[in-house]
Amino acid sequence: MSARAQGVRGLLLAMVISTSPAAAQSLAERVEATRDGAVTFQYAARAGVCGDGEHFVRMGRSYHGSFSKDARREPCVAGPVQVRVTMREGEAQRVDSWVGIARSRNARDLGAVSAVEAARYLMQVAAHASSGASSKAIFPAVLADSATVWPALLAVARDTATRSRSTRHDALFWLSRYAAGSVAGRSNNPFNDDADETDAQDLKGHAVFVLSQLPRNEGVPVLLDIARANPDAVMRGKAMFWLGQSGDARALALFESVLR
Repeated sequence: MSARAQGVRGLLLAMVISTSPAAAQSLAERVEATRDGAVTFQYAARAGVCGDGEHFVRMGRSYHGSFSKDARREPCVAGPVQVRVTMREGEAQRVDSWVGIARSRNARDLGAVSAVEAARYLMQVAAHASSGASSKAIFPAVLADSATVWPALLAVARDTATRSRSTRHDALFWLSRYAAGSVAGRSNNPFNDDADETDAQDLKGHAVFVLSQLPRNEGVPVLLDIARANPDAVMRGKAMFWLGQSGDARALALFESVLR
């Protein structure tokens, strides 16, 4: 090999070595590279998720965020999910999220990323970051297209040693939605709206709600029975929804058995 050829080969090798680490960086590494300040990124949302890019997110018939009587008339844009993570000394201190047309957030923008990787990173924040960031990381993780986050939610909901009550409550709530979606035949879909209910189902649903309001979780055993064995999938889903609101540890075992 000539000296010139060897020189070209060496230059190409140097280029590969110098560019490969950056190309191989995970989303977490890219975010954490900003030790102090804000970082944004966006990714595809699940089907049926839209928002106005600022105030609200709609999932099926449900709304999340600042809802007003005029929200139904506002344009609801299908994705992307946009997340802003505020870092301090290399640690996530705050997580904000929106759905709709991505906007400038006065932050370093990483652009579009994989929805599955975004969900993985956000659930890492939920599992390890301070309480100010952890609970707020769960919702945008659930919105990520094609991401399966319920195993991570289960771990967070069970972590009484390091996770705040609000973070564990949010994890339990979304576990209940995944479980409800599963019994309704919508695997890996946490958005279960119970559309087109009959009058009889509506009445039974109100009875399930009343059980959920009994003091000291006295209605939990009956809710567990309904969730496990009621022949109506809609009623099983409603029971799981209210079990998710209860914060009762017995609900976790049920959700895990349904989802596994």
